[in-house]
Amino acid sequence: MDITFFQNIRKSLRAKFTIILLIVGIIPLTGASLFFYYTAKDALFKNVFKELKWNANEMQGIIQEHFSDTGKDLIIASKNTAFTMYFLDPLNKHNWVKEQQKTLQHFRKIYPDIIDEACFIEASGQEVSRIVLDEVSHQHQLSSDEDRSIFFKEAFLLGDGEVYQGKPVISEDTHRWVLPNATPIIVNGRKAAILHFEVNLSYFQLLLKKLINPDRGYGFILNDSGEFIAHTVLNLNDKEPLRPAITPETPPALVNIYKRMLTGESGIEQFNAGGQDYYAIFQPIAASYNKGRNDNRWAIAYVIPSDRVYVELAILRYNVLALGFTFLIVIILAYVIGNYITKPIRQLAGATNKLASGEMPKIEVGRADELGQLSDSFNLMVEAIKRRDEALKALAITDGLTGMYNHRYFKTELEKYIKTAQRYNRPVSLIMADIDFFKHYNDTHGHAQGDMALKKVAEVFMKNVREIDIAARYGGEEFVVILPETSLEGALKVAERLRKKVEEEIIPYEDMQPNGDVTVSIGVATFPDNAPDPAMLVEAADKELYKSKEVGRNQVCPKSVV
Repeated sequence: MDITFFQNIRKSLRAKFTIILLIVGIIPLTGASLFFYYTAKDALFKNVFKELKWNANEMQGIIQEHFSDTGKDLIIASKNTAFTMYFLDPLNKHNWVKEQQKTLQHFRKIYPDIIDEACFIEASGQEVSRIVLDEVSHQHQLSSDEDRSIFFKEAFLLGDGEVYQGKPVISEDTHRWVLPNATPIIVNGRKAAILHFEVNLSYFQLLLKKLINPDRGYGFILNDSGEFIAHTVLNLNDKEPLRPAITPETPPALVNIYKRMLTGESGIEQFNAGGQDYYAIFQPIAASYNKGRNDNRWAIAYVIPSDRVYVELAILRYNVLALGFTFLIVIILAYVIGNYITKPIRQLAGATNKLASGEMPKIEVGRADELGQLSDSFNLMVEAIKRRDEALKALAITDGLTGMYNHRYFKTELEKYIKTAQRYNRPVSLIMADIDFFKHYNDTHGHAQGDMALKKVAEVFMKNVREIDIAARYGGEEFVVILPETSLEGALKVAERLRKKVEEEIIPYEDMQPNGDVTVSIGVATFPDNAPDPAMLVEAADKELYKSKEVGRNQVCPKSVV
């Protein structure tokens, strides 16, 4: 049979011509295939690092945003009248201290995983009010020599609306590493006191672990003393000394990266550790975005194994081999088959480029072979990234217990609506509600039942507002509703409807409440009639809420519109 096969080739010009075409065609086609492979390899390598650079920038931005938001929140808290009236109304100091404690407790509830301690300190160094974790300090527990603290001295060097953010220290109360934040409180033109928050350093460890996929690589934050602030692989103890990055066991190449980070450099470097090659992407975290002073000079790094960088190349190598075998089948179809095979690869390279720049492309090849499966896998990966991003966005703006928008989203949206209202001269109303005797409900029936009651009330609010309205959990048992383009009269009607709906809602054990029902007290305020900006609008609605409490609860204030 073999002899017959070769005899047929000798007799057939078409067979000879085909063999010649195959031999002549293999060389240039193989060269073209190799050129395509190395060109695509370089493109994929660059695209992967674009994606990693984007991820590093995202982590850097979130850390910087934390410092900025902490400073802003500290300044907002310092504007509470309870702190200034303590000096302006000395006959009622005791009452103002209670209001201060409520304010500190409020911020602790908003940031339970971030703020460990908050306190109000007079210029003499005497603590007036303080909360440590969830406990309000008694008079005999308050310190009288806080003026010896660095944060106290530095805060008094600042002006109104400026924040001092100090380097990590061990808290004298929690014995954990914290970041001190302080701002002066100005009364009648003089610095009368400071407001001080302590941010738990372990928060950055938790934050970094949420941001980095451990299957992809690891990340860490380094301070200017060469110590780890956070590390997704190392188990850092928030009560032990900060771990130094450079030790005798640290590989020299990694030592060089740490030193570059300490000088504020950014870059991408390769190093070897334990026989494994890695790539490190590092850059400094800016510290000049707050008004005031931030002593923290940190740098963030994202480290990935080199085999993670080249994982796409293994797929590409397989596709190039498949292309070469296709050329051997028939040379006359080389162009068509080559284009047929390389088209999805070009689409994949282009889609990878778009993905690295932040787009979410989809590939449509309409094929069921390996390249089609690869394209489908790419599409599934893009959809998974979309779902992850949507879930992260939802988690970032949603209250985990009630499903309502959270306090942070509420603040952002209120500022947007106020700016729009200012531009078009339209009203914006704000409803602020608080569940009556909720502490009694919690103490009597337990926190699990209390959470159920919160969910019930939240459902009433979400079901009875318009789609354009923003219903959010303000904190604890307080709820807020932003009503765009709604006057005070219209907002009072909505508030009364919500009050009645909550009163009518059947909630277990409500008959055991002091007023025989689970009800809410509501305060309403309107921009620009009651307040010129978002912060004062919240304050105006809060004052009306307190009036509702004072006149007997289960009320809406103001009572009428003149």
